[in-house]
Amino acid sequence: MIKLIRFVGLIIQSILIEFLHVFGLVAFLLAAALGYFRAPSWLVPIVGIVCGIVADKFIDQTEVIALLERAASANQRGGFLVIVYIIIVAVGYVAGAYARGAVHRRKIAQATPSPVAKPQAASPVAKQPQKRKRS
Repeated sequence: MIKLIRFVGLIIQSILIEFLHVFGLVAFLLAAALGYFRAPSWLVPIVGIVCGIVADKFIDQTEVIALLERAASANQRGGFLVIVYIIIVAVGYVAGAYARGAVHRRKIAQATPSPVAKPQAASPVAKQPQKRKRS
């Protein structure tokens, strides 16, 4: 259980580092666009793996190593970085899908007029309640 908590903490720290690099934010926004425009969900792991490999091979992470040393050393392993980017892309895809649903609900709410009560015509003579005949 402790190892799982440490692993989750390490992933969260790595996600923070990748967002500080801006490439993680770009991957997140790309995945959000995929989710918003209803791209197939099987693209999520593919985009995550591609972004992880690109980040591992081409992005220099020396600027933020001093921030979180454990997470930075874990990010130097390509497999761990791919896991981090798959998580970033999956969360971005879900966020984009929820954003599409929210925009759709807002459009429906604006297009549908709210029910308005009909004003009743005021008659000059008010009807008196009928009395029952008692026998």
